[in-house]
Amino acid sequence: MKVLLLEDEHILNANIKEFLEMKGLVVESYTDGAELLQTSDFNVDIALLDIEVPGADGYEVIEWIKRLDSNIHTIFMTAYKDIQSIEKAYGLGCGDYIKKPFDLLELWLRIQKLLDIQNSSKIKFNDDFFYDIEEMQLYQNSRLVKLTKIQRKILKSFIKHKNLTVTYEMLIDEVWDNIFVKSNTIATHVKDIRKILPQGLIDSIRAEGYRLNIDY
Repeated sequence: MKVLLLEDEHILNANIKEFLEMKGLVVESYTDGAELLQTSDFNVDIALLDIEVPGADGYEVIEWIKRLDSNIHTIFMTAYKDIQSIEKAYGLGCGDYIKKPFDLLELWLRIQKLLDIQNSSKIKFNDDFFYDIEEMQLYQNSRLVKLTKIQRKILKSFIKHKNLTVTYEMLIDEVWDNIFVKSNTIATHVKDIRKILPQGLIDSIRAEGYRLNIDY
């Protein structure tokens, strides 16, 4: 899961970023709204937006986000107490708001509620592909992609150790139940998986194994 963070209080920004990264999320953070609009590719799952920031305020940013991708969840972080500000935020499409000062755990609970992190069994590779861990099935645009049993188990192992090196030994243990297979046999299966998935997701680690690179 990836978070877009806009907060001009540098200490609070750093604290939120560190806290969410400890929870396993990827955080793209900004202290200036104009810089965010110029720099971000908005390839995120949720945006945490302060309203009163330099450059472009939170209202302008959420308007931009909703034009680009209405599926991006948003939470406003604000010291405003008046109902008009809250009404405006919801009117622009925010999913929730949290009043400053707040406890980071409360923010995390609100993020979980919006993203349903606790109950989600789906891992996104990009906007088109996701893998259902419970079903051990790959989907493209919600359509089932046919994989062999071995391919499904390899993908499950890659996801289990996402962004880490999965060695040949680990694959033999987790996919082939510790029955020895040659590395070129494993390479053939991985090659077939690469033909299905978007390019660049799976790196070969010379003489060691593979790494699945995903931000979600």
